[in-house]
Amino acid sequence: MSRSFAFVLCLAVVSTPIAAQSRPTGTVIVSNMNDHTATLIDAASGRVIATLATGEGPHEVAASHDGKWALVSNYGVRGKAGHTITVIDVARAAVAKTIELGEAGRPHGMAFLPGDTIVAVTSEANKNVHLVDVRSGTVIRSLPTNGRTSHMLSVSAKGDRIVTGNISDGTISVLSMSGEPKIIPVARQPEGIAITPNGNEAWVGSNRDSLVSVVDLATGEATALLRGFGLPYRLMVSPDGKTVVITDPMRATVSIIDAASRKARFTIDVPKDSIVATAEVPGSPSPEGVAISPDSRWAFVTLQGRNRMVTIDLGRGVIVGWAPTGTWSDGIAFSRLVVRPK
Repeated sequence: MSRSFAFVLCLAVVSTPIAAQSRPTGTVIVSNMNDHTATLIDAASGRVIATLATGEGPHEVAASHDGKWALVSNYGVRGKAGHTITVIDVARAAVAKTIELGEAGRPHGMAFLPGDTIVAVTSEANKNVHLVDVRSGTVIRSLPTNGRTSHMLSVSAKGDRIVTGNISDGTISVLSMSGEPKIIPVARQPEGIAITPNGNEAWVGSNRDSLVSVVDLATGEATALLRGFGLPYRLMVSPDGKTVVITDPMRATVSIIDAASRKARFTIDVPKDSIVATAEVPGSPSPEGVAISPDSRWAFVTLQGRNRMVTIDLGRGVIVGWAPTGTWSDGIAFSRLVVRPK
């Protein structure tokens, strides 16, 4: 039995067949760090639509709310900082342009603000979140995080509050469009971070302490500590605010958490066959990047250790599909636009 066939068979065991009309419709965009590319995937079929060249070391991906645009942050490679964002026209499945950020080096976490013309992006090189006008390709404002290694960010639904995890300081920064950032101490090495749609709470993963803190952003206090993780690497809150998805490459799991009770609804063990030599965690499929569809029904997770993406039915807590990516698949975003494979 071939390893690829074994993988398909494994998925058949862990996920029950679903009708074609109940599959997600749209396009998934994945960054491939080692290939310096982005892969566009049809969400319904798992077929690759296109593979597009990006800058060096593409890390995170952000999609506009209307689904027309996807942005890829070109973080760079070891010894050579990146300083660009690749803009993808999703409907055309083509690169529209490259935004030059200049001194805003090591761009990483990104999110569109309401209106889909401005994107917020972290810059590790200068401890800022930059607001970039996608139309003109210019930085129109810079918000200091006052934290070291501001890596990931998350934006509230109204766009009035931005949070970043400052890995080196063990803090998060709460940014608004006016005033100094609010700095809140959290557990060590906070990387993955997600703000609730109402902007009231941040869910923060600690790489060093293997826990997730739920932080009340008004008081700065942790109202809950979720334990039992190996490496809570990426977190995302569903648009309806009811579900939190946490990827854990160390334990090869994806946790689906009820946001209100802070209890796990499901913990999915990702199959461990066909692990590639470039697996970041040896022997693990390394579930890492996560995106959630606007209807809060589907999650899409990159498997860095398998060069794959999986689709998860959040209501049933099962993997229902998979697709190939490039090497070292990392960031991921979902567009509601349907682009048929050519």
